[in-house]
Amino acid sequence: MSLFKARDWWASVLGEGEEFDQGCLCVGDVDNSGSGYDKIVVGSFMGMLRIFSPHPAKPEEPTEADAQLLEVQLPDPIIQVDMGKFSGIHYTTFAQISALICSELTDFTELSQCMMGYFRQHFGAVCHHFICIQSMDGMLMFFEQETYAFGRFLPGFLLPGPLSYCIRTDSFITVSSTRQVECYRYETLAVATDADTRQDSDQQSKSSGKRLTADWTLVLGEEALDICVPNTSSVMSSIFVLGERNFFGLKDNGQIRFMKKLEFNPSCFLPYGSVSEGSTNILMCNHNNMLLVYQDVTLKWAAQLSCVPVAVRIANFPELRGLVVTLSSDGHLQCSYMGTDPSFFTAPKVDAREVNYDEVDTEMKMLQKVIREATKTQGMTQREELTLTAIVSSNLDEVSVQILTHMFISST
Repeated sequence: MSLFKARDWWASVLGEGEEFDQGCLCVGDVDNSGSGYDKIVVGSFMGMLRIFSPHPAKPEEPTEADAQLLEVQLPDPIIQVDMGKFSGIHYTTFAQISALICSELTDFTELSQCMMGYFRQHFGAVCHHFICIQSMDGMLMFFEQETYAFGRFLPGFLLPGPLSYCIRTDSFITVSSTRQVECYRYETLAVATDADTRQDSDQQSKSSGKRLTADWTLVLGEEALDICVPNTSSVMSSIFVLGERNFFGLKDNGQIRFMKKLEFNPSCFLPYGSVSEGSTNILMCNHNNMLLVYQDVTLKWAAQLSCVPVAVRIANFPELRGLVVTLSSDGHLQCSYMGTDPSFFTAPKVDAREVNYDEVDTEMKMLQKVIREATKTQGMTQREELTLTAIVSSNLDEVSVQILTHMFISST
């Protein structure tokens, strides 16, 4: 437990009885203001989409009503929200796509409300964003705007896992139910044999030369909570995997950079750029209400939070940059910063004067003389006032012989 607490800059409680997960939070310039400042987009499993533009609270003003820019009730649960650049639309939110998936794409999976969607920048060597959706039955569906491009079933799929995209290698990285990291290049997915069902995909993969295979795999040995590939370097990309008991840092070719054993139960994490060359900073939250800041595997800071986050982001606002945005499963949305409030106390100025050592020595001798005389006088006064007087009363009691007489009679 840390002695430091994250300082609240802005906070809000979203709805009542709503549930949220790690994909329900994103930040960015969603209204295309061009100011470089972010807004917060939050979607819930109840289908509620909200957009906030936080600002610090003033004593006489309520901030929640002023900070909320939009609140829309969608007919279906919102699984994930994100932002991206599209043809004809500079920014949009994934909440619209999520509602479309739940109501229109039921041909692809029986449990369409459990799909997971992801925005990927520039995959397939194009200049705008595509959308990739992972379904419950292991199919990756690719969309360009509202047009379905193609779909591929992942081999050996059992349960959906976290999915991320690596821009440098144009690849998708996921963690399968066999507890291993798998990497699939976009080119391999595009030229693989198409299939309408997973059974057709398995049959065609045995007879066709265009079998979908992973570019590389790495065994983790545990379930993965999340996976992230930050775009911080054009030379080498790093893949970060948050497991249940360990934290992994990989190169984009599947080699292990580092592995750190965790002594707590993590809830979410976020890698971001570091000022140190060749390293990455990581924000990691756990179920002990702690916010931890790592530089690769080295712990740099720890702060106490008021709740357990399921999603964490970093955002810039007009009054303050680099704020930590956290969202809990029950809708506690907070913008906080680490450290302490600045102190405005100024120490009084001390009069500077030159020291005369002769005067100081003379004054010291005088004080010592006064102390000695006071001590001597105090000792003499105590001896003069000490008087001992002994007084014996002339009326004494007679000696009692009752006990002796009783003892004599008893012995005889």
